[in-house]
Amino acid sequence: MSLLTVIQDAMVLCGQSQPSSVVSNTDPTVLKFLAFAQIEAEETGSEFNWRNLNVAMSLTGDGTTTLFALPSDFERILQGQALWSTKYPSIPLQGPISSQELLALKALPVMPVRPVWRLIGGQLEIWPALSAAEVVNGEYRSFNPIVSGDGNTRKARWSNDADYTLFPEVILKLGVIWRWKQSKGLDYAEDFRSYSLERDKKAGHEAGGRIVRMTNTFSLGSDQWPGVITVISP
Repeated sequence: MSLLTVIQDAMVLCGQSQPSSVVSNTDPTVLKFLAFAQIEAEETGSEFNWRNLNVAMSLTGDGTTTLFALPSDFERILQGQALWSTKYPSIPLQGPISSQELLALKALPVMPVRPVWRLIGGQLEIWPALSAAEVVNGEYRSFNPIVSGDGNTRKARWSNDADYTLFPEVILKLGVIWRWKQSKGLDYAEDFRSYSLERDKKAGHEAGGRIVRMTNTFSLGSDQWPGVITVISP
């Protein structure tokens, strides 16, 4: 399937004429269906953990850098996803910790041997700095739910009729249908029910539960420490 076939099917099911094109079309009705497809791609792409939206990430230390720029399509790191260092392959790095927790750690006269991490602005901070050539691997969620027809270019918006979504496209079609009927003041309850059931079923097949929180709890008052303590001489 593609954007074109999705919109063609949706418009026929909504009692409209089947268009021969979508993105380049100037018909207001077709453009409205296109707008609903955009909304559906953004909302469904972000709300569930679709595996095709997970992207591998790798950071290499140089002994001094602590702030690493996030990828341009970074949306979030999924809850439960860890960062793994080649220097400590059996234990994930502690994080994400809050800004206050990191500031408190930096104020102490000791530092953890195994780094901790947090997200700040458009960067990922790992502290203390990774050793030279130390590699940290992980995954992040991309906010680009659409891909070009050749499968090579991920994007945030539809730009070609051959584009398709990185989540099951039946959800896109059902989502466009109920949204159009709602906009026309028509009865869309059964369409919305079918859409919701299909979306939840497909998300469940991918273990795509909704995101609840982003930050792990970390306490300086705990009697456990995420690594070996090194005392720094004055």
